[in-house]
Amino acid sequence: MKLLNKVTIWFVGIVFLTTPVTMLISRHNIKKKLDQAEVERMREVNDRVARQLAAGEKPDRYTHGRPIAITTLQGPLPENKVQIVKDNYVSEDLGQKECRITVNSFYQIGDKAYEISSFNYVIKSEEIFRGMLNTVVWKILLILLGVSLTARLLSKVVFRPFHSTMKALYKFDLKQKQPLELPNTSTTEFRELNTFLRKMTDKAMEDYAAVKEFSENASHELQTPLAVIRSKLDLLSETNIDSTQAALIGDMQNAIEKLSHINRSLLLLTKLENQEFKTNESIKFCRVTKDVIAMYEDWLTLKEITLTHSLDKNIPLIIHPTLAEILISNLMSNAIRHNQEKGLIRVELTKKDFCVSNTGLPPQIPTQELFKRFKKSNQCNESIGLGLAIVKQICEVNGFAITYQYSKGWHSVRIVFDPPKKELNVTAVPELEAAEV
Repeated sequence: MKLLNKVTIWFVGIVFLTTPVTMLISRHNIKKKLDQAEVERMREVNDRVARQLAAGEKPDRYTHGRPIAITTLQGPLPENKVQIVKDNYVSEDLGQKECRITVNSFYQIGDKAYEISSFNYVIKSEEIFRGMLNTVVWKILLILLGVSLTARLLSKVVFRPFHSTMKALYKFDLKQKQPLELPNTSTTEFRELNTFLRKMTDKAMEDYAAVKEFSENASHELQTPLAVIRSKLDLLSETNIDSTQAALIGDMQNAIEKLSHINRSLLLLTKLENQEFKTNESIKFCRVTKDVIAMYEDWLTLKEITLTHSLDKNIPLIIHPTLAEILISNLMSNAIRHNQEKGLIRVELTKKDFCVSNTGLPPQIPTQELFKRFKKSNQCNESIGLGLAIVKQICEVNGFAITYQYSKGWHSVRIVFDPPKKELNVTAVPELEAAEV
């Protein structure tokens, strides 16, 4: 939910909560003020009639047609000279509930005591409440309409710099080496946000350039001494050496090859993390798959492994050709390396997914550890533990989902090309396990 919608809901909720309370308080105060005004008016009427009586005038002219009663009392006046009586009763004539206020005033005029009473019908609380309720309903409807229109206006005017900042962030790319361009704004909070984002992106660009330069330099510099060591060992192997020395030289050559492989793999992972293989062109994934399988025919024959495949035709994918070849090659080499003697490999390609399955021993480490770098089982010491890490990174870069299952002696790595959003992470079936790199 958008921030503006949340603020609107909170505001409307507060209005709905406070309106009934304020309405009850207003009704009570209005009713109280109306009653007080009517009581004061009737007290003034009673006092005027009493002054006429004290002056010897007949009050008939004033009291004629008015709800005023004059009664002569026997005995002393009560202590309370003004008595107010409020009655609620059902009128027989009107057939509805009425509210009447009577003001009884007591006066001593000469040697006589008088009770002068005035009464009047006042507005009932229910009528005030109904009138206020009707007003409140219209008030709330107008508030909702006003808030909705104002929220849309605020979203387009006040939040325009924020939306522009978000669009600039979406388009920002570290590899373009262009500073983040953000719009100017007079809003203090947005201005502070833009300042922070500029500093953060500038620092990210500097760090990215430094890391990229270091990885490229490190890879390049490592290749030179490795090539020198490899050539020296080749020269040494051509001299007169015994079998023990030859075995040692062979071990060193294997170690150098593994070190060179690790160096190339780490450099590839760095480039993948830096997203240096972006492309908008599609390739025929089925053709790349056939080419890679053909590259491994000799190795399959050497290990007496039977490969079967089912490849659909015309499957275009938006992926860098180099990454596609590395992806399939790593899965194929993994399936061969971790297979058993005279084992089986099955390759399946459809428009939805790509799956490489192979026979082999059960895995010896937890499934969730298999896609981490340098994580492997002890089934194959030749593995450096980076093959599936590279496969996973390629899948993440291209938005694929990857799963690894082990069931009934078969290891299966499946790549889904267009997964739902929630499946973009690497997943694994809990009850099954996977092989190592």
